[in-house]
Amino acid sequence: MRRVSFTLCLVLFLGLTGSALAASSDSHDVTVTVSAINEVAVSGGNITLTINTATAGSEPDAVTDSTSTDLAWTTNESTKKITVAAGAAITGATLKVTAANATGGTATGQVTVTDTAQDFVTGISTTTGGCDLSYEASATASQGTSSNTHTITYTITAG
Repeated sequence: MRRVSFTLCLVLFLGLTGSALAASSDSHDVTVTVSAINEVAVSGGNITLTINTATAGSEPDAVTDSTSTDLAWTTNESTKKITVAAGAAITGATLKVTAANATGGTATGQVTVTDTAQDFVTGISTTTGGCDLSYEASATASQGTSSNTHTITYTITAG
């Protein structure tokens, strides 16, 4: 009887062990999460626009810079836009900016920069894009002389 019990236990043990070790494949789940990405970057450095000429009897000549800076963006969300705003009211002159050669969105044309955010590039959805920034400063004789530094902020937001 002992021999039968021992044999039966051995068969059961080997049978259970064999099935546990007999797997020819196995699997598990891997979760990949892609979070919302909305990035904007200005490259090219700071700009100085100096208004210093005029034709006698006319307002001072406007000055432009269209070679120094670029704007780039990346978003993996739909219905976005980029706005532009100055950190404070612009005094002593008028500052305008244009998104030239825009890709990955629709430029709104020349924008007069104020301390209120305004649409700059619209129609941005799940894309990368960029544009050349073209600045223009103008002043009137009645505004007198001044020298002000303005922080210009570009923001990607729901559009």
